Amino acid sequence: MRPARSTRRARTWAAAAGIALLAGSLAACGGDSEDTASAGADGSASVAGDELATAMKALDAYPVPTEKLDGVDSVAGKTLFYIPITKQAPMFTTTEKALAVAAKTVGLRLQVCDGKGTPTDIGGCINQATDAKAAAIIADSVPYALAANGFDAAQKAGIPVVISNQVPDPAHPASKTLTWVPVPGTEQQIRLFDWIASDSKGKANILVNQSSDGPSPAAYVADGKAALKKSCPDCKLTINKVTSSNFALVPSSTSAVLLKDPTIDYVDAQFEQYLQPTQGGVQQTSRTDIKVVTGSASLGGLKALKSGSLAAVTAQAAAFQGWVNTDAALRLILGKAVPEYNIPTRLFTKDNIDDVKLTEEAELSGEWFGPATFTDDFKSLWGVA
Repeated sequence: MRPARSTRRARTWAAAAGIALLAGSLAACGGDSEDTASAGADGSASVAGDELATAMKALDAYPVPTEKLDGVDSVAGKTLFYIPITKQAPMFTTTEKALAVAAKTVGLRLQVCDGKGTPTDIGGCINQATDAKAAAIIADSVPYALAANGFDAAQKAGIPVVISNQVPDPAHPASKTLTWVPVPGTEQQIRLFDWIASDSKGKANILVNQSSDGPSPAAYVADGKAALKKSCPDCKLTINKVTSSNFALVPSSTSAVLLKDPTIDYVDAQFEQYLQPTQGGVQQTSRTDIKVVTGSASLGGLKALKSGSLAAVTAQAAAFQGWVNTDAALRLILGKAVPEYNIPTRLFTKDNIDDVKLTEEAELSGEWFGPATFTDDFKSLWGVA
């Protein structure tokens, strides 16, 4: 993740937080939430080919931390809580499975609680972890402000909290009991827009079904929009806000926007959890000329790309993230400094999808993104190799 992009996301957080947090987790999605903007007149007509080529390649090595961790044997028998904002997102299933393996490696028990996309359920999960005197809580894609009372109470009780898949909240900086594991959501959004700009030869009209589950998704799209203005000055972008707490409205809101503007020719389901209802909305219009893309894709998304029902996808190394989250939790539990982490991403299209094995085993191994040796590297760091 480039430092400049991390800084840009941090700046965007505050602007996005006020409008996205409550509307994101509680409001219904619908056509009245769309926001249309044309890209600016500066910049090149399309991104350089080598940018896309780099985004489509696997890494030579995973960015595993180098700081060794002593005393890991002291956590054996304790419980680690994993709270994804919603288990509807396929990516979280991969992270959960990797977490289970990583936790077992050091003798931790993993307890999973589904946030179900609502503040009530998320708060209940955090309270359950606190009452159980968990060793640590890993909250995935949960904005701090969405469950501030629960997070505050957990830390007051001496339970460290890892918040993953979120832009760090400046109101709640990292501390001895809190750390953030940001992921390159901006990177994924920019790469999808890069591909669309190139594929359309700089003339795309794009609809983004943007998640309103907290401020981070809006920040990613805002950064992508800024990049699109430079890479594709003649492209047009329309934003339709959707939420995991009300999937039922996604198809109708999608079709409403498409019927209102029949010139839209690309549809981006920001995260794969919104892909099926987004495609349902496209189908309601009876249009077959629209190219659909998605981000944070899992095995299902890559298979859809292979079959031709998707034009491009981005994905992040969700299995690696499970081990990173465990590493962060262990360091907080043991009172050690938490390093800066980098979660790899990759762009997949018809040009490189044949290079990967489309199996659950391959997804869980992390081989889509680089050599599947990071698990041994973490074990060595923890002294359990």
